[in-house]
Amino acid sequence: MKQLLNNLLFSKKALAVFTAFSAVSALFFYSVRYGYVFVDNALYSGFSLGLFVFVVLSAVCLLILLNLKVRQKFPISEKMMNAVALVCEALSIIAFLYSVITLITDNFMSLSSAFYLGAEAFPVWSLVVGVAFFAFVFPLIKKNAVRKAVCVITAVVLIFVTYASVFPVTPYRFTSGPVVFDNGQEYAVVFSTNDAGTGYIEYEYQGETVRLYDESDGRKNGSSMIHTVTVPKAQLSENTYKVGSTRVIDELGYGGRNGKTIESENVAFNDSFGENIDVLTVSDWHTKNERAKAASANLGDYQALILLGDCAPSLMSQKDVADYILEFASDLTQGSMPVLYVRGNHETRGREASNLSSYLGFDHFYYTASLGSYDFIVLDSCEDKEDSHPEYGGMVNYENYRRDMVEWLDTLEETSNHTIALCHAKEICREPELSQQALEKLDALNVSLLASGHEHILEFEEGGNFPTLIDGGVDSVGAGSYAASILRISPSGIQMESADENGEILLNETVSWR
Repeated sequence: MKQLLNNLLFSKKALAVFTAFSAVSALFFYSVRYGYVFVDNALYSGFSLGLFVFVVLSAVCLLILLNLKVRQKFPISEKMMNAVALVCEALSIIAFLYSVITLITDNFMSLSSAFYLGAEAFPVWSLVVGVAFFAFVFPLIKKNAVRKAVCVITAVVLIFVTYASVFPVTPYRFTSGPVVFDNGQEYAVVFSTNDAGTGYIEYEYQGETVRLYDESDGRKNGSSMIHTVTVPKAQLSENTYKVGSTRVIDELGYGGRNGKTIESENVAFNDSFGENIDVLTVSDWHTKNERAKAASANLGDYQALILLGDCAPSLMSQKDVADYILEFASDLTQGSMPVLYVRGNHETRGREASNLSSYLGFDHFYYTASLGSYDFIVLDSCEDKEDSHPEYGGMVNYENYRRDMVEWLDTLEETSNHTIALCHAKEICREPELSQQALEKLDALNVSLLASGHEHILEFEEGGNFPTLIDGGVDSVGAGSYAASILRISPSGIQMESADENGEILLNETVSWR
């Protein structure tokens, strides 16, 4: 038994395996650091960072122990060396399990964030591991064939990395089709590509070909994978358009280098509504695009889409925006109908959260819009905790933002059109006085329905001055489920119908206009 444990934990091969494992474990642990705050809140501030430092040190210790073991040099007793090795191996296992548990606890919804953070750290990690390998391990390799193989592999990798740093290695393509967001003033046509490039929309208007670019003050934007072009509503209404993009390989102070230009098929856009409009509403899909699309398919045809927020746990990269907002909305609309977007509390988190409004073509996430003769008041509840909460890392000022929003809401006047309000959280604001003020104003504006999400339940509430639909979302009718809804709007009122992926009708309610 003793010999078996020695072979599994303290032999040369065991130390080599654990050294490699500890290096991978350190990268994995660093990649899930978005979860540090939850553990640190439960234990003490700085626990996770301290553990990470010890994990890195354990990898260094294992590398040194491996080198000493192969060279048969023992500056301390072998028993003591084995004890140090055991502690270091245990730390690497703990870090790996910590990382796995972090992903499992989140139902793997933050996997994209882990990939992004891991990819960001990978070049530095590779450099450190490579230098350590050639400094401490390569000299220990005795077989010439193995040494030559390592050198050949390293040379191939370096050649590829050098080439990839100068020339693109993947074909340029769209990663989402176009989505037409109605920001209340104009249409923002948004799509994404797999690399940075310029973007444009092209269509015919009054007998002429119009091409509008994603640009700022006359200069095309070429540094983003998300392309946003604003179009006057009158020019896109009932029109056909296509989008295109040119890859930007190198943008310089003088000149530059561009790559391939790609274009979409023509898209027929329809925003001419009669008295009856069917509007799909989806909320809280949290990266589960396929579940949400399956539930939506069971509700029949629709002429517009409302996104009620919470596409992912956070927005750490442009890819999160592209995958969980743009690709999702494009799959549901094919770019052929207007989309009203409501920001969820999870879209207020992450590095790209502050860029989301510019990506989607909004000045603010509170605005008014119309579908035909029906008005919508779109509000932004932002986050559901105080600004000082550790989850926000000192990066938010939402209380003042909500105060500005309620002041704006107070300036609205009642129209002759029937009105629906949209907000991610039914309370509108987490501050009780602001919430009451906002709800009273909506009542004064004769709102007939508030559609919301956030709570991951499917409910229809009739208390208060107007009814509220809490629009399901992921796990809203049991683990692994998804519920979506459709608003069948007509002159007599609003019929609400909700269904899950299996086609079961979960809710069917009707409200009359006030």
